[in-house]
Amino acid sequence: MIERVKALLAAGRRTRGGRALVRYGTARGALMAGGIAYTGMFSVFAVLVIGVSMLMAMLGQHPTIRAAVVDSINSLLPGVIDTGDGKGLVSVKQLTLSSALNLGSVLAAGAFIYSVISLMGTLKIALRAMFGLVNPVMRPVIGQLANIAGFLVIVAGVLVTAVASVVTTMLSGSVGRALGLPQSLTGTGAWMTTLLLSFLIDTGVLALLITMCGIRPPRRDLVQGCMLGALTLGVLRQVGTGAVGSVTRNPLLASFAAIAVLILWLHLTSRVVLLVAAWMANPPLPRDVDHPDEVHAHERPNYVTLSVPETLTWPRQSITGSLEADPTAHPDYVPPVPIP
Repeated sequence: MIERVKALLAAGRRTRGGRALVRYGTARGALMAGGIAYTGMFSVFAVLVIGVSMLMAMLGQHPTIRAAVVDSINSLLPGVIDTGDGKGLVSVKQLTLSSALNLGSVLAAGAFIYSVISLMGTLKIALRAMFGLVNPVMRPVIGQLANIAGFLVIVAGVLVTAVASVVTTMLSGSVGRALGLPQSLTGTGAWMTTLLLSFLIDTGVLALLITMCGIRPPRRDLVQGCMLGALTLGVLRQVGTGAVGSVTRNPLLASFAAIAVLILWLHLTSRVVLLVAAWMANPPLPRDVDHPDEVHAHERPNYVTLSVPETLTWPRQSITGSLEADPTAHPDYVPPVPIP
């Protein structure tokens, strides 16, 4: 029975999903997802201050589109913005700067730029790690501009989703009835159209983020991976919105529900993106270490260091310096017999 279970586990590890989980684990995906969530937690409010202020300035005369944008932000970050029901952390008014240029706006702009660069830099490192890539050789200024461009891609995705939501909502209401559209297009059809558009936008945003991080997977893997990620994020978004409502109704959890949900939401979203990236990479199954001596586990030092020059002869990854397994150090290693 035990042997059968081991055989099933070994077979599972050889599948694409199993190999993706192994890559996610060996690349410390869970730790990196926590880092993204931590960075995002401190970035999200600075981003919202500038972003909401800009949106209110541009969309102040269009309350329908403005409300749709706020709803889209709440679908991405449940429980953060108070839409008037008292269930959010901050209101739109609190996030809107009073004038275009003052001390608050300057400080917020500086915090915004720093937050965006930090968040996108962390995300780039994590995504590249899932593909087994090291950090690219890039000029610092170009690298920071690329980070800002990646954030703008996400913002564009939110805006396009909001506009699509407004259009489908209008078609499902009086506008649709005035145009004589059938019920299949103004009821369930409009809801399905919104979900489909969100799916397509999420797919495009993921594809652009992967590409802007300097990752070039085969087109088939890129499309399939981004579609899988968009589908998972869509389900997570639907479940997350319902979860926020159930948590905020609990008087014990209501006081800190929004913060807890925000942290959990960022962490789960980061995990989904990194797991999808590991699946997209379609990595080979790594070699197992059969004995601790293969990685010099019992020696001092047990890593490559200039302090002990003898360790420089050990097999290692030339860019990161990570130790490679050395099968010749196995106690049972038998060197090949040379052919005379």
